[in-house]
Amino acid sequence: MTRRQAFRQVLAHRDVEPVPYSVKFTVEAREKYAAHLGRAFDPVEETGSYVVAAHTNDGWPEVAPGHFRDYFGVVWNRTRDRTLGVVDEAPVKGSSLRGFTFPSTDDLPVYAAARRNAERYPEHFRMLSVGFALFERAWSLVGMENLLVYFMTEPAFVHDLLDRIAEYNVGVIRNAARLGVDCVHFGDDWGSQAGTLIAPDMWREFVKPPFRRMCEEARRAGLLFSLHCCGQVTELLPDMVECGVDVFDPFQPEAMDIWSLREQYRGRLAFWGGLSVQKTLPLGTAEDVRREARRLVREMAPGGGYVLAPSHSLTGDIPVENIVAFLGIARDCGS
Repeated sequence: MTRRQAFRQVLAHRDVEPVPYSVKFTVEAREKYAAHLGRAFDPVEETGSYVVAAHTNDGWPEVAPGHFRDYFGVVWNRTRDRTLGVVDEAPVKGSSLRGFTFPSTDDLPVYAAARRNAERYPEHFRMLSVGFALFERAWSLVGMENLLVYFMTEPAFVHDLLDRIAEYNVGVIRNAARLGVDCVHFGDDWGSQAGTLIAPDMWREFVKPPFRRMCEEARRAGLLFSLHCCGQVTELLPDMVECGVDVFDPFQPEAMDIWSLREQYRGRLAFWGGLSVQKTLPLGTAEDVRREARRLVREMAPGGGYVLAPSHSLTGDIPVENIVAFLGIARDCGS
């Protein structure tokens, strides 16, 4: 069974041995691990990850030192956060889209990356990943504070904005389906670790309808739908299932009761992650990492629907020996 076949099987809630796993690196963590190896490395093949992704967050032109412009014209400052960055200035001024042009989805750089992945990693599970997908794209365009105010003062504008963003994403999904990828992966953080960023009822009024449209388009196109959503969003999990999400990531133990959620949604929603990047990986010992990873495999994996992974991209504060410990357990399937 190829890694691609194994990953599809586990997302269909079937037992797979060895248990599929994945790992992602921030810029700093990748540099640290490369220094440990004494050379550059392939973060897909050399880690044994089952997944390869083409990201819309990659390939942006550098318009000033450490500043990159995305497809929507948003400039991101990556001089401190070198992986994602922070918005320099929101391009949409006021509560109107007049004068703002959404990018075409016909020829994005991510498509070429997806084609390269298909050639280079034919046996891996292939994703096309859209960062800052819906709510996050909205605040990147108008500013977070402004968007939160507009939910209350300019609801028609917010509906229009989110609908237009969803229309863009539908175009990306349709093009992704022609590239031979298995899954579209959307990143859209809706929570802090204390709860949702906006009230669940407000989320259901504004975000859920365009989000459902994206999920339904993926289903029509024959693609799996993966959602990366940080924070305490337990209240929204039933809505995600209803909309058609196949797998939820990053499954943060600091923000959620991952053990009870796994039991509650077993067979209905797959989970990806669970190994703490806030406590165990940066602060624990290598044996702590091995112990937690073994427990995840032992208790999460039976019945399928679970992908072993850290609860987010590996960060620069994680000791190399803990990265090595995780990869060792992952390769040994928790033994």
